[in-house]
Amino acid sequence: GDNTDQYAQAYFQYDSKKSGGVTISHLRFGKNQIKASYYVTKADFVACHSASYMEKFDIVQDIKPGGTFLVNCQWSDEEFAEHMPAVAKRYIANNNVNVYLIDAIDLAAKVGMGKRTNTVLQSAFFALAKVLPAEDALQYMKDAATKSYMKKGQAIVDANHKAIDAGATAFRKFEVPADWATAEDAAPV
Repeated sequence: GDNTDQYAQAYFQYDSKKSGGVTISHLRFGKNQIKASYYVTKADFVACHSASYMEKFDIVQDIKPGGTFLVNCQWSDEEFAEHMPAVAKRYIANNNVNVYLIDAIDLAAKVGMGKRTNTVLQSAFFALAKVLPAEDALQYMKDAATKSYMKKGQAIVDANHKAIDAGATAFRKFEVPADWATAEDAAPV
């Protein structure tokens, strides 16, 4: 929000469990001042940072028709399809939702970030959501990482910069099969 002429608002929904609980970030950007103290219910962009949530929560219903859905998972396309509930498949197919998959878990480890995937996922967000020109957003992220982590050493700064660069291109488009439009859950065993 500091690097654009748009207004920005972040409104958070926290799990009562705190540590290890679910956090939902409701982010708004717009040309007019934002005074919305309520959750986003139809979003242009939705990301699921923990693949296990796909089967626990109804995530896709909050995506606008034609919107973007990013899933952090270590699954192949086939495995992703197996884990998607039929109701989510139907919604995605019938609303032309663009689906992208990213393995931020392995990527974060590879670039020296350990288990910290947030930087990878944040750069993927800026590359896909287009709330700012991606090139500018990634540079702002790098500037912030340098400022925040320089006291911890150049190696930490470099790892964050690598995570930013990697996350901006590491996602892949998932081609939604036509038969998702009529998907049905398997009969209970």
